[in-house]
Amino acid sequence: MKQFKKGDLIAKKHCATKDPLQIGIVLRDNEESFDIQWIWYNKIFFMEKEEDIFKELNNRHLLSMVRYRRAETNPLLCHMSDSYFNGTQINIASSDQETH
Repeated sequence: MKQFKKGDLIAKKHCATKDPLQIGIVLRDNEESFDIQWIWYNKIFFMEKEEDIFKELNNRHLLSMVRYRRAETNPLLCHMSDSYFNGTQINIASSDQETH
């Protein structure tokens, strides 16, 4: 599985249309797994406007934190942005210290 790292913005996409169904942030990662806290979901796809029960269920289940094992592939997860695109983690940390 792709090397998702802490701070990455991740999307879970629909398998046919490739539209984002959920968006989340990687909060924890290690060699074996990573945890995504989902912060947004596609309200139309998950039928939120149909009945009130969908909104409650969606908020409870779709905006939760989920652990993914790196050994198990999940082709529907992809990077929306990478916390490491603009330098290494060390460069980002050192530039933060310089500005404070």
